[in-house]
Amino acid sequence: MYDLNEARQIIQRELPEEPNLHSLASSFATIIEFLNEFPDYLSWKGKTRPNLEKLADKYISGYLHTDLPAKPGTIPDQMVSVIMNQFYEYEEAQLEFIKVSHQHSMCAENCVGALLERYISSYATDWSWCCGNFVKAIDFLQKDNNGEWHLLQIKNRDNTENSSSSAIRKGTEIAKWFRTFSKTGATNWDNLPPSLQHHGLSEQGFVDFVINYIRINN
Repeated sequence: MYDLNEARQIIQRELPEEPNLHSLASSFATIIEFLNEFPDYLSWKGKTRPNLEKLADKYISGYLHTDLPAKPGTIPDQMVSVIMNQFYEYEEAQLEFIKVSHQHSMCAENCVGALLERYISSYATDWSWCCGNFVKAIDFLQKDNNGEWHLLQIKNRDNTENSSSSAIRKGTEIAKWFRTFSKTGATNWDNLPPSLQHHGLSEQGFVDFVINYIRINN
């Protein structure tokens, strides 16, 4: 088992000297407490169980990581342009623009989920954000005054693949919420879990957050 006092000391020592990061120490300690109780939910490559320093580094790196679209890493299949031209009758002059736009669209889509988690974490400060990718199947967790765990998995769309794990023990389940319906485009903010509904989260709030985030970090 990990020592919670040591976890707090390590994360406070490793955090950059920024006042807005102080809440991370409490969140990290809560996540470590959860992993002590449910060690099978630690996600880590390799046979050796990581020490607290490694987990703290992973957690801080996950939080400080900039969630902006990556540069396209693959070359588009030229046959796609042939089909676009012959079947959809796009002009030759349009095809290069469409090809590049599609690459950019895919890169943008790939970062929406991470930005969604970041938006929620910026307002739902009573929840611990499991950034750093070392907790299986859970994006946010919270322990109430009765010692009960509340676990949440966030997805951007209803057709995004969810982890098959939904219950970790009798009486403790992973709640799942998605932002948009893939077939209609409608949003799902009205169906947030009750414990998140008082934070004022909304689609317009998410849009404003993303615009501001890109302006600051781009």
